[in-house]
Amino acid sequence: MVRGGGRDHPAAVGRSRTGTKWLVRVTAVTTLCSVFAAGATGNGTAAVVATQAAHQQQVATQAAQIKTKPTTRPAETYDERLDRIGKSKRSLLATPKENLGKETSCVSAEFTSLAVVYDSLFESILPSLPPQLKQNAYAARAQAHRDMDQMNVSTLAISDNPLALGADSDDPATKYRTPISQWIVVQLLKVRDGKQNDAIPVSRITLMQAVETAWLYLFTTVVAPARVLSQIAPIQGSPFEGTQLSALSDFITWRSILQIGVSASALGAQYTYQAIASSMINQCVARVTKEQKDDAGRPSETVRYNIPIPAIVQDIADQLALADNKTCAPVGSLPLSRIVTRTSDYAQTMVTTEAQKRNIRNETKRILSTMRSTPIPHNLIPADPADFNTAESIASYIGTIIPYVGGAPLDIALGLGHNIGQGDNLAATVPLADLTVTKGMTAAYYSLYLSLYLFSTAGGLVESAGLGAAGITGLPITPVRLLNAAGSAAITYGLVNYHNVIRSMCLREDDTTGAGLGAEQNKKLRDAKDGVRTEKAADEKALAPAAPTTSARVPAGEDRRRTATPSTTSKKPAITPVPGLPFTIPAAG
Repeated sequence: MVRGGGRDHPAAVGRSRTGTKWLVRVTAVTTLCSVFAAGATGNGTAAVVATQAAHQQQVATQAAQIKTKPTTRPAETYDERLDRIGKSKRSLLATPKENLGKETSCVSAEFTSLAVVYDSLFESILPSLPPQLKQNAYAARAQAHRDMDQMNVSTLAISDNPLALGADSDDPATKYRTPISQWIVVQLLKVRDGKQNDAIPVSRITLMQAVETAWLYLFTTVVAPARVLSQIAPIQGSPFEGTQLSALSDFITWRSILQIGVSASALGAQYTYQAIASSMINQCVARVTKEQKDDAGRPSETVRYNIPIPAIVQDIADQLALADNKTCAPVGSLPLSRIVTRTSDYAQTMVTTEAQKRNIRNETKRILSTMRSTPIPHNLIPADPADFNTAESIASYIGTIIPYVGGAPLDIALGLGHNIGQGDNLAATVPLADLTVTKGMTAAYYSLYLSLYLFSTAGGLVESAGLGAAGITGLPITPVRLLNAAGSAAITYGLVNYHNVIRSMCLREDDTTGAGLGAEQNKKLRDAKDGVRTEKAADEKALAPAAPTTSARVPAGEDRRRTATPSTTSKKPAITPVPGLPFTIPAAG
């Protein structure tokens, strides 16, 4: 499972947090020991395990540590990130010669098109080319630009980074994501806005979109299949068979070694992608003109596809926006009672008679009454693996290859330890109606994970004995192993991705700004602000040589890139809408 990466913190804050966590853990252990000592006394009364003075000293020490705890640096917002990058003096790519002398701005990969990247790399490599290649270099460059302009890709085939959509660095979409769930979120937003038929020329695809899309296809075609196949690979035996360490042959097999290699490779690929993506989105990649910045990611004016969207997908997309910690709470944070109420409201729209609607309302009241009277010890639900810290994530990853202990039991222990470490009271309860959606999804995840673990462990022993009694040995793939791999894939690439989607998106009706866009509102406001700045700079430049005048300026409006209509004087002929996609996308609808 792909873990979402959080934002970096100063070393001092990290040490302070680690120290605080260990203090809480030590306190929890002391408390548990005290409870055990109280229960172990002969008369059933509480035993004295610490003096009153020692207790007061401990409370005073904890209070002093809380007072001196340094405040956490606030997360960088969308605007702050763009402003920081815009003030950069140097860019990662060399500025193309055609931009020299023009007004440019420093942008990250989200505003750097592949055409700009190609020009920068071309001019960097050109001096080192042999003379015979330099003669035709510019002609080849022009042909490459024509090819990139004429080659279009469906927007539904392209993924993107949540930060490029307007999310702040601490918004849920930046943490709870896998390549698949991120692609689903991006496509739902496009369907909501009616952009599913857009085609993007390759020259206008942004570098950030290219990085995210490349990782998406690498993950879905190589990483994920390799991990699934490594679980059912028909490899038998152990490197310790027939040696003095033959006792380890049941624990260390050729298949487990293969799984270690595949898991390590997948983890390395994931961290490599995260490093590249973080570097591309958080630094100045290129200096571009206003026109080049506006062209980045802009769809074609002449090519459109005809991609039908199922009504249920369209209906779901119309209700969702990108979650924002400040203005639009994610669906995963909503109580289950809210989901029941919304489901009831939707069900009433599907019936025709008042009697049917009344029956639905009565049943809803009964369900909610039962949920309010059912207490749930919510802190006994282990923390989600996506919330693990680095040490816990590494332990979980390594634990998958440990027989009998690794996997579900280890992850449950790590999740409960995480809850204790952050000070959660394991005995605290909440009504089922107030349990959050994400807590319910996490409970479902661990229930399925543990069930699959028990099935594979116990079923494997029974299967081995049964096949041996029947005289069947040496099967390359056994039924239990095959079912275990299928169930594991369904949890990892099904349930987990669904959970990430509902934690990354919010209901449009919950957007406190009233725009119904969630975190995307940050990008919209920034585009409008940049449009005003551009108009103002153009007006000042036009008025600078002339005498002062009182003529009215052009009123500020929305970003011209969003409101301008395609030019009718384009030299490209209009192209008839193309049915379908240029290539097949899994689960496009």
